[in-house]
Amino acid sequence: MTEQEYILAGITAFKSGDRQKASSILSQLVKEYPKSERGWYLLGMSVSTAEQRQYCFRQVLSINPNNPDAKKQLALHSPLPAVPTPQAFTPPSPRSEQVTTPLPASEQAFRSAPPFISYEEEQEPDEPAEAVEEEKESAKQAAAAKKKKDRLILIGSAVAGVVILICTFIATIVMLNGSFLRPVSSAPQIQTSPSPTRQAPTVTSTSTQLPPTQLPTPLPTVAYTPLYEEAPCLFDTPDNVKVTCGYAIVPENRTANSTDTIKLAVAVFHSTSIHPEPDPVMFLQGGPGGEAVRLSANAYEVLVQPFISERDYITFDQRGTGLSEPALKCDELDKVYRQDMYGMIDPESHEYVYKNALLSCNGLLLANGVDLSAYSTVESAADLRDIVKLLGYEKVNLYGASYGTRLALVTMRNHPEIVRSSILDSVVPIESNALNEYPNAVDSALSKLFTSCAANPECNRAYPDLENVFWELVKELDANPVTLSTSAYPMGTVTETVDGYYLLSVIMGLEKSSDLINTAPQTIYRVKAKDYSTLTAAQYSLPYAFDGITPGLYVSMMCREHVLATTQEELQATTEKINVNDVMWRPFYGDFVKMFDACKAWGVTGPDLGEKEAVVSDIPSLIIEGAYDPATPPFYGKQIGEDLSNSFYFEFPNMGHVPTGSDSSGCAMQIALDFIKNPAVEPDRTCLNKIKEVEFLVPYTGEPAIELITKSASGVTVDIPADWYYDEGFFVRYSSPFDITQVGVFSDTVTIQELKDYFSSSAYGYRGLDNAPAEAGVRDANGLTWKLYYSTSNGRPVDVAAAENGFNTLIIIMFSHPDEHEALYRTLFLPMVDSAR
Repeated sequence: MTEQEYILAGITAFKSGDRQKASSILSQLVKEYPKSERGWYLLGMSVSTAEQRQYCFRQVLSINPNNPDAKKQLALHSPLPAVPTPQAFTPPSPRSEQVTTPLPASEQAFRSAPPFISYEEEQEPDEPAEAVEEEKESAKQAAAAKKKKDRLILIGSAVAGVVILICTFIATIVMLNGSFLRPVSSAPQIQTSPSPTRQAPTVTSTSTQLPPTQLPTPLPTVAYTPLYEEAPCLFDTPDNVKVTCGYAIVPENRTANSTDTIKLAVAVFHSTSIHPEPDPVMFLQGGPGGEAVRLSANAYEVLVQPFISERDYITFDQRGTGLSEPALKCDELDKVYRQDMYGMIDPESHEYVYKNALLSCNGLLLANGVDLSAYSTVESAADLRDIVKLLGYEKVNLYGASYGTRLALVTMRNHPEIVRSSILDSVVPIESNALNEYPNAVDSALSKLFTSCAANPECNRAYPDLENVFWELVKELDANPVTLSTSAYPMGTVTETVDGYYLLSVIMGLEKSSDLINTAPQTIYRVKAKDYSTLTAAQYSLPYAFDGITPGLYVSMMCREHVLATTQEELQATTEKINVNDVMWRPFYGDFVKMFDACKAWGVTGPDLGEKEAVVSDIPSLIIEGAYDPATPPFYGKQIGEDLSNSFYFEFPNMGHVPTGSDSSGCAMQIALDFIKNPAVEPDRTCLNKIKEVEFLVPYTGEPAIELITKSASGVTVDIPADWYYDEGFFVRYSSPFDITQVGVFSDTVTIQELKDYFSSSAYGYRGLDNAPAEAGVRDANGLTWKLYYSTSNGRPVDVAAAENGFNTLIIIMFSHPDEHEALYRTLFLPMVDSAR
């Protein structure tokens, strides 16, 4: 067998639930193809013991040291280290040693012998009975039987992979992530430079000095001299654009010892204009804890390109994040979070495990001399001010997204002398507390959803009384939670208990993502009908919830500026107001009140006097909000506008979070560009006034008719949907990332009985079906007699038609949602059967 044939057979066995058979097949694969990166990885997913899994994933990394999935799995299946007690660590003073990181698994020596694979004595997989009988036949007959078996495996893999096909798109879901924007392309592999020695910086030939600076902050500061060091860019730069990179070296704590310094990664995308404007754009990323430098490179067309035709674009990784040093990483917290998603933590020890992970992370940061009290928005604003001056600019135009708007507002308040104008997209007010305001944010988003659907005739007809249906469903799920397990292949199985608040958090996530707002009413009604497509997709996205976010910085900032800025009594009142449980705040473990205790244990304090004072300013400001956004609801933008005398408010009626990054029409970004050209004049609202309300997805009822065209596919001439997407034998509708609707067409030498037997074996989990296919009738068309079958997969309909035509069998298979099955069966499946030849 070829490497690919082994892989298909192994995947089929794995998906059927027969891990022993899968590991046997895949063991044979790596024996014959020892450099098969994917083979070793799949074998690691199939074997039973932690030692075996670790060995396989190390083999993957020996072939490809940059394989991210193997790194995650190796971390996931490695034992948790002992948890240090934070009080036992005394931060070195003055700081002189480097911050160290563990040696990557890919660089560790593989000293142990293979724990379970014997190349000399490895047994071959069991042969099917028909293969034994065919040994007596000619070589030609044996080859034909092998081809038939492989085609069955291929068809079975296609059936078993339907959920996987959908989930490959779910990286776009930001429903449980606070970062601004997913990169439009994969980030290049970055070799992180060694952590800096924390000593007072010395001047080099590439360093630019500023005079000693006294910065305005709520506490007295010490005199210091910030430095700038040029450095290579650790990302691929766009063609025909000059990009320069470096590090700003500033005190970690401006109110303490200025010899303890940190390095802030800076990138400047220089204008393509011969005569650029003197005031650049300064992009401020969200989170808190989100990377900005690599994001700007990866999302260059969205974030950078619109601005550099007239002015430079600057961004930096805020202290504690991304390429800045130190980055407040929390590998233990990230690891525990993923273990939790995979159902690997006993519910009874859930709180204890999270607490230990939090303390372990905290202890490691303290042991490396990190001053957690120095990581605040006030300090980041002072960093911004220093960077502007180090680069030689007088003023900048701030462009903040999500939490980045909070940093912009603090900069406008503390350092107004460097700000020409400010673009505030999806506002986080300084004076507001995200936790206390959460119920109001939920109410804002849900009210917008319910009223918009009720005002839309099609939505109201398809989903009547949506508000009451939703809250009744929340009550029902609270009373009778549903356990939902999803194979988030190839990472593992994600298991979640779906209760009312879990559903609420998913709907909030759909409204946050502008591209998914139109699926929210459909999701509510489908969950009511036990169709969990959206929840399955949400589960698949959960293991990546910390991607692009630095957990240690996120915890520090949220604790200081939100959790400890309120009281336990206020948090308890918030909890009772909306029945909040631990789903949304899983990174902290536990409910809001326990979160308060966790933040105290983290070792930071609440905000200083005056730190949360609102900004009152006449700096020209553009405020942009999405009407559906639950993370930064429109009332936040209106609130700050009252204190910004030269501000303009723009609300997008069809958008969620950060319209400038998600508005496919380009209107939001065009308004931002118009504003920055002349901040004193209100931008033209023409494009905003042309934007239509959200067109919600409703079930297909048969009208309008699906346009069919005749084409040859996989050896079959058949009528297929004109505007569906073709993918490896399947025509996929893809009305949303949660849409499983697709139809496949095949022709092969298998018989109908062989096909039926293949999907009828309970020992192999029905090859991805819920049960064996049931006969559903016979249909004659084009001189062929079609046998019709029906089954389900994850509770959703699966229709199969098969007709023998000489030595071949024509096969048509359709997957659909229950609320559309009858219409699609009548208007698509049967017409395809009638046209096939």
